Amino acid sequence: MTNIAINSKSIAKIKQLQNTGNLERAETICRDLLRQDPEHSEALRLLGLLAHQTGHHKHAEDLIIRAIENQPSNMEAYFSLGIIYLKLERAIDAVKIFKEALFHSPNNFPCLVNLSNALIAIGEYDEAIQKSELALEIDPNCVEAMSNMGQGLSKMGRLTEAMSYLRQAVLLRPEDSRLINNLGFVEQSIGIVNCANTTYKYALSVNPNCTLAERNLLINSLNLPDINPQQLYDLHVKSGQKQRSNRVKYGKFNQRDLNVNRKLRVGYLSSDFHAHPVGFNILPVINNHNPKNVEVFIYSQNEINDAVCRQFKSRADNWIKIDNKSDAEVALQIEEDKIDILVFLAGRFDSNRPTICTLRPAPVQISFHDCATTGLPEMDFWLTDSFLHPKNTGEFFTEKLYRLPNFYQFNPPDDFPKVSVPPVQKTGFITFGSFNKPEKINDVVIKLWAKILDEVPGSRLLMKYAAYFNDPILVDYWQDKFSQFGVDKDRLIFSDQNTDRISHLKTYSHIDIALDPFPFNGATTTFEALAMGVPVITLAGNSFVSRVAGSLLKSVNLDNLIAETKDEYVRLAKNLAFDIDTTEKLRKSLRSTLSNSDLCQGKAYTQTVEAAYRNMWTKWCVSFKRKKSK
Repeated sequence: MTNIAINSKSIAKIKQLQNTGNLERAETICRDLLRQDPEHSEALRLLGLLAHQTGHHKHAEDLIIRAIENQPSNMEAYFSLGIIYLKLERAIDAVKIFKEALFHSPNNFPCLVNLSNALIAIGEYDEAIQKSELALEIDPNCVEAMSNMGQGLSKMGRLTEAMSYLRQAVLLRPEDSRLINNLGFVEQSIGIVNCANTTYKYALSVNPNCTLAERNLLINSLNLPDINPQQLYDLHVKSGQKQRSNRVKYGKFNQRDLNVNRKLRVGYLSSDFHAHPVGFNILPVINNHNPKNVEVFIYSQNEINDAVCRQFKSRADNWIKIDNKSDAEVALQIEEDKIDILVFLAGRFDSNRPTICTLRPAPVQISFHDCATTGLPEMDFWLTDSFLHPKNTGEFFTEKLYRLPNFYQFNPPDDFPKVSVPPVQKTGFITFGSFNKPEKINDVVIKLWAKILDEVPGSRLLMKYAAYFNDPILVDYWQDKFSQFGVDKDRLIFSDQNTDRISHLKTYSHIDIALDPFPFNGATTTFEALAMGVPVITLAGNSFVSRVAGSLLKSVNLDNLIAETKDEYVRLAKNLAFDIDTTEKLRKSLRSTLSNSDLCQGKAYTQTVEAAYRNMWTKWCVSFKRKKSK
């Protein structure tokens, strides 16, 4: 009895020391206990937690597994190991250990809640929702279970249900910036972007260091039709200043070979090396790099091992996973790899990590396929073209612009389904269409689309985005929005199919003319439409995101479909709708025109990219030599 009492007192003391940050003293007591009883389950668990806290993750795992083996009823050990797996982004292992815990103790609430969290991480959304429902039956006010439910429903495309759960969670825990950000993300996905902007700002007022909310605010701001270039620039610079604070810089490059003609070591850093719009755009470059000129290093975050990812792996000279590494660790790896040119892909989107550039791991650092300035002075260049950023561009940026002959590049649409005849031949009326994210479709866009429908009698508008329109509440929402601009619901068609890529592309057979949204244009949707023989009407604005579709149309000699004003946008759509001969000719010729355009010439395009890298490298070498000589 005495030993049990002493052990209990020691365990309590260890937990207290852990909570107060006195890890060294806590470890000493743990080891004292284990000298008395080498298989003491709770002491092993706590020592494992200490090992994890000090960065010794493998040792932590081994210790807690021993704790479980010695006492299978130690539910806290299962829970601790599962949480460690989640923090290390080993969600599959987390699912296994939480399920094992629930086998021994079916009503263990913490493991049930976190099992749902782990299931979301591995994409098992149906089961995650099921487990969250069980958790909420036990505790209807469990905020974490509500959050998991909201996340799972969101991933399943059940956005209005997700918003309901997340709003309830925020009401119960209004100071949790993570929950507030998740609510903002669902609001943005639904398309209530002004509301989402307010929510992200609220999350940042609660926690100024909520990086997810800051990133999402930057993305969502690109959707706002009334934000001006100065406001957008100020927002990015403010974010950039915050990201740069107290960051350690590595690398002076004094030992770098300054031969301007040597083979360059080029690193690409992204979370999008898979079947993703950015992945599709950059794959032709990776496929066509000249091995005599470039050694390719790919730094991959959040690997999704699909067929496209495997193509990247087969073409990269070096594949480096960075999922579980800090910014400083990744920067040091890049420096040790002696990368000359470091390319950050789609910085603000997904799980990309542009802030690594603030550690200056490479001499030349480039932003590629992001949609606005990074606001980071350490990002040297922003790749663009002369249409996206004409000489008189109204956009502001911290990087130097480097204009390629053309910005976008795709693989030819050889595997796309056959182009159909224009649907007007079967229906007798013109069908306009948009397959863009609903968050891009604001009231200004709807007003113009309503005017087009009004001026083209009998026409319809088909809208599609993944499984979005499976939700009848969202269908009612959009019907109501259009009705405010005089559009009856029988003029609207909503595709509710969340289909595979080929089926998705076949849906273009149901539209005659695509209408591009603004200020955030469609890139992939524009390419897909053109490849399926569907002409696209776009309104060119004064920023990168508002000139994307125009850049693509210019490359296929369809400058006449690029409007400079809102009135011209309506006129172009109306004129094309009444010109059936032209739409039929475009239907037959667009794919061939696209395939033979600069948009699908991977080898030639990559040569221009490599020339850009060489030019940047040469300028850096000259500048670096000049600084060293002073």
